[in-house]
Amino acid sequence: MTDEEDNPLSDKIVGVPHPKLAKKLIGHSTQKLYFINSYVSDRLPQCWLLAGDKGVGKATFAWMIAKFLLTTNQKPDDIKVDLNSSNIDSILAPQDGGTLTRIISESEQRIYVVRKGYNEKRKAFFKNISIDDIRNLQSYCSLSIADGGRRVIIIDTADDLNTNSCNALLKLLEEPPKSTLFLLISHQPNLLLPTLQSRCQKLLFSALSQHDLRAVVATTGREIDPAEEVSLSILSNGSAGVACRLLNSNSLNLYGDILNLASSLPNLDTKKAMQLSHNYFAKGKATEFENFIEMMQQFFSRLCKTGAMRSPISPSVTNDEAKIMTYLCPSLSSAHLWAEAAEIAIAKLHKGYLLNIDVESLIIDTFINLEKCYNTIDPNRMINE
Repeated sequence: MTDEEDNPLSDKIVGVPHPKLAKKLIGHSTQKLYFINSYVSDRLPQCWLLAGDKGVGKATFAWMIAKFLLTTNQKPDDIKVDLNSSNIDSILAPQDGGTLTRIISESEQRIYVVRKGYNEKRKAFFKNISIDDIRNLQSYCSLSIADGGRRVIIIDTADDLNTNSCNALLKLLEEPPKSTLFLLISHQPNLLLPTLQSRCQKLLFSALSQHDLRAVVATTGREIDPAEEVSLSILSNGSAGVACRLLNSNSLNLYGDILNLASSLPNLDTKKAMQLSHNYFAKGKATEFENFIEMMQQFFSRLCKTGAMRSPISPSVTNDEAKIMTYLCPSLSSAHLWAEAAEIAIAKLHKGYLLNIDVESLIIDTFINLEKCYNTIDPNRMINE
């Protein structure tokens, strides 16, 4: 049994090292500089909301801050940042020693992590961060700090708070304990309660560039094929976490095969649809079906944008993507019809996945519905009987 199976953590992407293990944060120089300037000027907010897409580096940033604050011997007045911020990573590098070891093992008393718990009986994570989780945090905050220094609290993610736990956290933030920094991570900050957002300093994280994406993926031991670099950057939306998952699941090839099948409309080859199921979704690995849903969402999104813009999206994921998308969705009116079909198809896929319906049947049904939509767009395009 792997360590991931022994100690599942809701704040870890499967197949990717936990953010606490990162030796540095790649990219996001603006965010790093903002933090250092806040530290040097002694204007660190007590609560930060780190917002952006999943996997772009928010959690790594949070752990980097925690390591720096709890291990550094540098006084704010001693820190000099270059105008081009070229020395920012060396400044933020944590000091090796017992404290760093304890932080990584999560045994350091000055750092506290709030995440969804794991239900051993059901072998699944709980749906939310519960009010009991926040009560435990409140108890922790009521304790004094042994050496009178700082404490860091990481909540990953604030999106997982339910109404009760969110309200309990709000009460804690009304009068936060001294010398304690709260770092709330959020993939969907707009869905958080306005009252929670108002108590935080928001720091936005954007998608990684292709260069930074390649560098982050390399730290996990994976190399990106230069021929796939653009495709991976597009389909991952600049998220290193997603990029690693797509590489591990062979989803780039899956997207190409989805395009291939769609290009055959209105003469759908059901045998090829069945073959797609056999190629990517082995029995006993039903969770891999989530990759198909994600790639279908990408397909529909890029298809509708092509019609809405009346031109192919650049750059393309594959060499023939632009031609296929323009053929399927040449106009704004067709984009509207595809958008309606997408909403129905994705909903059916999610429902079928939850009900554990046969994967092959779901995939074939999806492409049959694509065929129906295609013929609705142009009645003259009829299936050859």
